[in-house]
Amino acid sequence: MYSFLAGALLGAPWVLSFAPISLWWLGLLLLAVLPFVALKTSRPWLTGLAFGWSAYGLGVSWLHISLHTYGGLPSLLAWAAIAAFTLYLALFPALALWFYSRFAAVRAQSWPATVFNALLWAALWTFFEWARGTFMTGFAWLGLGDALVDSPFTNLLPWLGSYGSLFALMLFAHLFLSFVFNRLPGNLLGATAVLGGLLVLVQLPVNTQSAGALTVVGVQTNVDQSIKFDPDLIVSNMQKAFALGDMAKEQLANQGGGLLVFPETVNPLVWTDTPVEWRTTFRDFATPGETAVIMGSAIQEGARYFNSIVMFQGDEALEALEVPETRHDKRHLVPFGEFIPLGFKWFVAMLNMPMGEFTSGSGPLKPFLVNGNALASTVCYEDIFSGEFAGLVANSTQEPSMFVNLSNLAWFGQSWALDQHAQMGRTRSAEHRKPGLRVTNTGVSGIVNANGQWTQRVEPGQALVWSGQIEGRLGQTFFAKWGDRLWFSIWGAVLLLLCVREWRLRAYNRAHSINP
Repeated sequence: MYSFLAGALLGAPWVLSFAPISLWWLGLLLLAVLPFVALKTSRPWLTGLAFGWSAYGLGVSWLHISLHTYGGLPSLLAWAAIAAFTLYLALFPALALWFYSRFAAVRAQSWPATVFNALLWAALWTFFEWARGTFMTGFAWLGLGDALVDSPFTNLLPWLGSYGSLFALMLFAHLFLSFVFNRLPGNLLGATAVLGGLLVLVQLPVNTQSAGALTVVGVQTNVDQSIKFDPDLIVSNMQKAFALGDMAKEQLANQGGGLLVFPETVNPLVWTDTPVEWRTTFRDFATPGETAVIMGSAIQEGARYFNSIVMFQGDEALEALEVPETRHDKRHLVPFGEFIPLGFKWFVAMLNMPMGEFTSGSGPLKPFLVNGNALASTVCYEDIFSGEFAGLVANSTQEPSMFVNLSNLAWFGQSWALDQHAQMGRTRSAEHRKPGLRVTNTGVSGIVNANGQWTQRVEPGQALVWSGQIEGRLGQTFFAKWGDRLWFSIWGAVLLLLCVREWRLRAYNRAHSINP
């Protein structure tokens, strides 16, 4: 029981590490304390399981809004589904602590032993965090590396990425805590050396060049999810969106043109089922040579359906509007929301959601070209996967100068999910040193600079048109060049160290006739 309670109590404050509270240091402290506490329990893996269940259970409790309020699932059943889902997520911290308890130096009373333990723990945690965001399409939400965008160490991100930056800070925290517990001078020297190296790294300049400024006008429609797909209200909702679009077009005309952006699935109909006058209205918000329009809609192509972002230049012929070619098809689909995982049709049948089996986009990313800038597009939570996102950018047909994310977060009301998602997207900007444009249905919308900080933030829960300037940047960061190969290099080096240690330990035991 102590093993479980200790982990649960440590995991409970985890969510406070992230936006909108952003106590990033709290998460680092919890990760530093966790292995010391776990090794004092009889079942360290159970401590990890309880930590993860508590941390993720509280952290994504807003899923209840989508499942119960909008999905129609009975409240008790919705909480049970969240409990089962977060119990699965908790398996990854449990595995990290099981491996740590198996391979860590038990009597870490020497400086080499504590350094080994620090490297091992940082590697295990960040590896299993990556695995949580990868296995079975992954769920990379609430990874502490993304919270570092709001810390003094945000400039680590273009060098090491979110997992590499977290690895380095965990290494420092573990060494410092080892000094506090054991009073070994070597631990303090090691912690000081790591921290000193990090402070030097955050001061190094990241060289990028301006790609020119772009005037943008975003439309935040603020259509509640309960009425978004209501057949009786679709027309009035679209009239509202078009009225906001007219205001946005006028603003851009007064500013000499630029980019007009609507959110994900602003058109609630499949594009082929959309009235021709609606298609032409979206096109006509653009002005050839002056203003481009980006908007979200489901696209049918043959028997396949895509959740897409479409761009219009204003000069497209009617036949070109039937199946738009200048678009980005979402690649990383949401389980239960955009595809049904194997064996879960019974669960989806209980939900009142506009379910569909979407097809994942493929091929190299083709940025939208607007007034000298190349925009890399993502739909909803595509931008929470750091390594996958880096690969997408690296394989673009042209180097992007800025990022644009279109989302519909109305599924989660006015919960912390909105700020949590925006924080992860801001981390992608910081990793690549490219600004970001975020346009959502209900918020949070706005402009993010190349350091991942808001330069303009539009509060959620209001229908409006907002405008601003965003300056594109060109140039690859160290992390952008390496992507997740950087993390695998780190983890591989620690694994090699572990193998060498195990080999030496077994050789020592054989020499002294002790069974390993």
